[in-house]
Amino acid sequence: MIVATLSDDAEGGVQGAARQSLTERASGADPSLDGKGPLFGQIKRAVAGQILRGRWQAGERLPNEEQLSSLYGVSRQTVHKAIALLAREGFLVRRRRAGTFVASVRNDRFALPIEDIGDVIARSGGVYEFRILDRKTLRNGEAIRWPDVPDGTPLLSLECLHLSDGAPIQFERRLVNLDAVPEVADEPFDSVAPSRWLVNQVPWSSAEHTVKAVNAAADIAALLGVEPGTACLSIRRQTVHLNRSITLVHFLSVGERFSLSGSSITDSATELNL
Repeated sequence: MIVATLSDDAEGGVQGAARQSLTERASGADPSLDGKGPLFGQIKRAVAGQILRGRWQAGERLPNEEQLSSLYGVSRQTVHKAIALLAREGFLVRRRRAGTFVASVRNDRFALPIEDIGDVIARSGGVYEFRILDRKTLRNGEAIRWPDVPDGTPLLSLECLHLSDGAPIQFERRLVNLDAVPEVADEPFDSVAPSRWLVNQVPWSSAEHTVKAVNAAADIAALLGVEPGTACLSIRRQTVHLNRSITLVHFLSVGERFSLSGSSITDSATELNL
């Protein structure tokens, strides 16, 4: 916590007022960092958190880099890098000689939520169940290749069918990086589906999605209980934590039985899981 110190001269009064302003801005906020990754990233998340939670409002001038470095206990160079990244994301506007301000409009992107299919079915009033169709351990590059994981990495391969009120709704084919999540090798998935287990147990910092419409091939159509060629929604998702790939999964859902929704979200909101 920075305490204002007032001097008798005018210059000292101005400096004291600036420090007091910083104290007021930071009131109610935890100035500690999350300890995850490089310091500039921690500062970026800390400042973004103040903005996303409404403690620093649109159009409000931020404390300067010297004040922020004192507040968070880091160098000005570290603060400068974090502020530059936030300006690039559209959180902040930097005005020469005037300072740095919270942007009134941010450049957001469309994001799909990472949630368990069981929760989706429950919200619609259905009864959820799942079946593990296939499970095996293999190494990347042998029979299957995950481009973002080094060859030879041990992988857990799973195939799973998700049902709503007894009707198949989604087929899942998943790879899990056993170097990143070794404990998954001992999980039997007797009562908890792989998707639920991973959401509950494994942290993630970013996710990539590819969505497209496809027609069901004969083998998948049989599993889903539809005619070959039926319109389906294909979702490919890869989740990453601290630059390490966690899981790669393909979902294939019957088009008329499944819907998809998302929202606009900033990169820093994703980092903060907000």
